[in-house]
Amino acid sequence: MIIISPYSKPTISDNKPSPKNYPYWPELIKIIREKMPEQYILQVGVSGETDLGCDCFLQNLPLEVLKTLIKGCDIWISVDNFFHHLASIIGKRGIVIFSLSDPLIFGDPNNINILKDRKYLRADQFNFWDNVQPNNDAFVEPEIIFETISECLR
Repeated sequence: MIIISPYSKPTISDNKPSPKNYPYWPELIKIIREKMPEQYILQVGVSGETDLGCDCFLQNLPLEVLKTLIKGCDIWISVDNFFHHLASIIGKRGIVIFSLSDPLIFGDPNNINILKDRKYLRADQFNFWDNVQPNNDAFVEPEIIFETISECLR
């Protein structure tokens, strides 16, 4: 089972989608389905998030249930959000997709922290995200994420 946690909290002042959200989830899910049809893909999140069409979308799970799912999955993938911090506390290694936030600050060195290029990092890493514009160019392509998944599952 592959767990994806695709979204970070919306911005505080205007409730817009976070610039940390990976824009290529549909493409990545399609690649996984084509090349690993045996894998069950579970999306976890909260009410109001977009259902990406995985095998299942579980929302608003209690912390203990999330912990159990993390422990039992083959691999998990998330953006820079709460989920990867929880998985790190549990000790389950996974893949974190970074873009504008710095994995050297917010990532766990035990995870596979994927960053396309440091040139995309925002200048003020500790400020709110409200005035930060999304930049799809800052994210790695889905094929790179899939290669990483494949390596992890070998």
